[in-house]
Amino acid sequence: MFEEFKNAFQRYNNGHVQLIIINLAVFVAMAVIKVFTTVSGFGEVWNVVHEQFSIPAPIAEFITRPWTLITYMFMHDLSGILHILFNMLIMYWFGRLFIEYLGSDKLIAVYLLGGIAGGLTYLLAYNTIPFYNNQLGTFSGMVGASASVNAIVVATATLIPNYTFFLLFIGPVRIKYIAAAFVFLSFLGSVGN
Repeated sequence: MFEEFKNAFQRYNNGHVQLIIINLAVFVAMAVIKVFTTVSGFGEVWNVVHEQFSIPAPIAEFITRPWTLITYMFMHDLSGILHILFNMLIMYWFGRLFIEYLGSDKLIAVYLLGGIAGGLTYLLAYNTIPFYNNQLGTFSGMVGASASVNAIVVATATLIPNYTFFLLFIGPVRIKYIAAAFVFLSFLGSVGN
């Protein structure tokens, strides 16, 4: 199994699969750490590890952990598997299409730059908008690749808006509409958890 992952990771023009493998490896590693630290009674160790990957909302905290602007986009919420599952499926489908036209290097750049833009927007929102500012301290920080995946989806839909995906139970749908729906759902989630 390790050899298969190694081969998939080393294959040329396979950036979307490489990013998926990294995200899944971090998810599995963090899940294992969380289980072992919780069972052994060292829950504080998990909190410290989680802090090193999640981007904190207060600027004063962020300044002490600036690397979280990158690490947050490779870690996902461990309370369920749906968050990472849907992010990785969407990244696979749109990433594969993106790579056909622009290649792996540009996909990885869009993933990283989209994640950085999402992290900076998060920091800006929680430190300037009163609604979000009032919620500071009620959660431990943001994790997830949603901003990066949104960037890939929007970039692909901008590049080839009339490309058609055939969706189960729906039929043919142009990716510009899928991208619009994906961004709209992310917008709706901006006032939730």
